Amino acid sequence: MVRARQGAGPDGVAKPRSSGIKVIIVGLGYSGAAAAIECHRKGHDVVVYEQWPGISQLGDIIGISGNAAQIVAKWGDGSVHRRLEPLLSYWRANNIRRYDTGEILYPQPMVGYNAGSGYTAPRGPMAIIMTNHLRDLGVPVHFGKRIVDYFETETGAGIVVDGQRVTADCVIACDGVHSKARTFVVGLDDRPYPTGYATYRAWFSADEAKKNPKLKWMFEGDCDKMETYIGQDMHCILGTCSGMRGVVWNITHKDEYDNVAESWSFPGKHEDVLAYVKGWNERIHDVVMATPKSQLVDYKLVWRDPLPTWVSKHARIILIGDSAHPFLPTSAQGAGQAVEDGATVAICLELAGKDNVPLALKTCERLRYARASLAQQIGKETREIWHKTDFEEAKKNPQSLSMPLPQWLFGHEAQKYAYDEFGAAASSIEDGTEYTPKNIPPPGQNHRVYDFKVEDASPWVKGEVAPRARL
Repeated sequence: MVRARQGAGPDGVAKPRSSGIKVIIVGLGYSGAAAAIECHRKGHDVVVYEQWPGISQLGDIIGISGNAAQIVAKWGDGSVHRRLEPLLSYWRANNIRRYDTGEILYPQPMVGYNAGSGYTAPRGPMAIIMTNHLRDLGVPVHFGKRIVDYFETETGAGIVVDGQRVTADCVIACDGVHSKARTFVVGLDDRPYPTGYATYRAWFSADEAKKNPKLKWMFEGDCDKMETYIGQDMHCILGTCSGMRGVVWNITHKDEYDNVAESWSFPGKHEDVLAYVKGWNERIHDVVMATPKSQLVDYKLVWRDPLPTWVSKHARIILIGDSAHPFLPTSAQGAGQAVEDGATVAICLELAGKDNVPLALKTCERLRYARASLAQQIGKETREIWHKTDFEEAKKNPQSLSMPLPQWLFGHEAQKYAYDEFGAAASSIEDGTEYTPKNIPPPGQNHRVYDFKVEDASPWVKGEVAPRARL
């Protein structure tokens, strides 16, 4: 078995730049932010490049479920958690309803997403908090930098940006669904293919909405609302967030454009949305019409089957997050798995050391590949269930409409797992033997189960861990 270095541990922080490993991170989505923060925490020298000029406020909300929220909650000795708290949402249930009558088919528990067991908040403001934390740590972040190319040798890797070659010990590519790094790693022009669906997304302040009598129902009671309407080839999720301070909705619909090369994100139009939901419940129409034009966006949903590898030929470049495994919204795990990826690669680099960076990246892939692929598949399954619902059969087994809440997914401690399993996974690579992952159900066991409970949530996410002095 590989002899791993002594690490800082799941909650620990190493001295800055103590590992001697220089890391380039491309992309500042949730995987990039998590990888940058976690690499800094584990003592690596980190620099980030992001092609956009800043963090966008557009979009809807995003859920960092309990398995990943427990990682984020530790950042800044709990200071990031405290900044996020005012943004977090709490729902008693996600009421899954029939598309036309609004009949409640199943009230889905929101354990693992609610404040106290997970993080769900507007994606823009939450991303800004993470980016600001990177600045607090002193991690260099270069916005508006488009990567022209990637390169690697047996001893290092790098990027070409602004006409310059920037080198490091490794590159962590977090450049999303349309990743340029993926082509370099896989060795061919591996384009995503259309799912046949796109989604309208919107989030806006509730100040004006509260004055609208047609939206009065959204602000009744003492907690946020979430309603999901399901019908043939389409579903709509709408409600409030952040303690009824925001209104959020999204509609996943059949896509009229087949070519992924076409614009995959563009402004939405109210009249187009209303045409899709003709005959659907009036509450949907009311929320759409109350949405400011500037906050409505249409995204193409693309899919990618599991890649043959996330790691380049010389194992100096690794794909994580959407670059490796894009998720559908119905998984509600895209951000969660991205954060797990970021934490795991940082630990693998720490335990392998500067002389064994290729082994670190290969080990990270081995620890993460099966888990991310199965979590990815859940989103596809749930969408098919919602879009092809037999309403009479659903009445006999209403829980079948729910997104699953499995303990293996929501209760997993990715950081502890990386420390515990690094040696076995690394040895399997060096010995050419099979590694059996323990972070997914055993073969033949149902992965769509509902056994995660609020008491299983991390004390970090519950805010029960007192701040301690750290390096």
